[in-house]
Amino acid sequence: MPLVLIDDEVRQVLTMTGAIRVIEDALREQAAGRVILGERVNMLLPNGWMRLAPAALLFEDVLGYKEFHLTRPSGLRYTVHLCEAGSGRLLALMDAKYITAIRTGATSAIAARYLAPAGAATVGMIGSGAEARTQLEALACVRRLQQVKVFSPHAERRERFAAEMSTTLGLAITAVSSIDEAIEGSEILVAATNTRGQGPVLTGNHLRPGLHINSIGSTLPSQRELDHSAWPVVDRVVVDTRMALTESGDAIAAREAGVLDPLKVVELQEIVSGAVPGRSSKGEITLFKSVGTAVQDIAAGYYVYKEAVRRGLGQKIADFLSIKGIG
Repeated sequence: MPLVLIDDEVRQVLTMTGAIRVIEDALREQAAGRVILGERVNMLLPNGWMRLAPAALLFEDVLGYKEFHLTRPSGLRYTVHLCEAGSGRLLALMDAKYITAIRTGATSAIAARYLAPAGAATVGMIGSGAEARTQLEALACVRRLQQVKVFSPHAERRERFAAEMSTTLGLAITAVSSIDEAIEGSEILVAATNTRGQGPVLTGNHLRPGLHINSIGSTLPSQRELDHSAWPVVDRVVVDTRMALTESGDAIAAREAGVLDPLKVVELQEIVSGAVPGRSSKGEITLFKSVGTAVQDIAAGYYVYKEAVRRGLGQKIADFLSIKGIG
């Protein structure tokens, strides 16, 4: 019988280390041709938008999609739908708010594992919201962090982030008053900003040799996080999907300015599988530009489903899907 899982149940079973493991495995399988990633559908609404993102993990015999929609002023809702790939049987419907936050952090941490300088232990954070928290939590799972500096425009929010995350992670986290202060001395830079009409926050002048950047804002054409001047400064651009080049406002602006070099761009699955090397030199500037993929969502969602079954969580419902014969 299919399971319905609410947010609290998802949070009980989904761990950051578990998400990192299953997403990294899924990326290797994707590179081996055992994953199908469908094109994302974006539909604009008068009061928001809806997005549908499908994928099939053939190596796990599971397929599904994430649906998420924004309606103003009520807010954003996420759902993951899972089916057995071989039979088509419905497996689960689950709240995907927490899945989205965790899988975004997990995927960025995987990128940093391969692209950040060896032994990188200092992090600069731009942004202090929920996504910034999971980004830092994930980095702490793959690197032995020693020092973190955080900037956001609101002093009280960055101070609260520093205090709370210092306690959570046992790290020295300092709130600073400018982007330049956050970047100075950092080996990894995380940009997790509120991109709602506020424009880019990072320019080429902010970047320096040896820096690795994880940028997770600007997942829609209307959103901006990186100025177009940053793209020619970066030596390597890694994306979770090449769809980022047409979906992210940052990449669109870089292309329109004539500074997006397609020869610099590779997908994260190519790095993880070893088809393309990770960081090639100490002074290389690397950028991971993420818009998220259904591979990440379905890998994390299937992990949640299996753990929920094992623990007896969720509400069982009758399979309500009818079948049209094909014989």
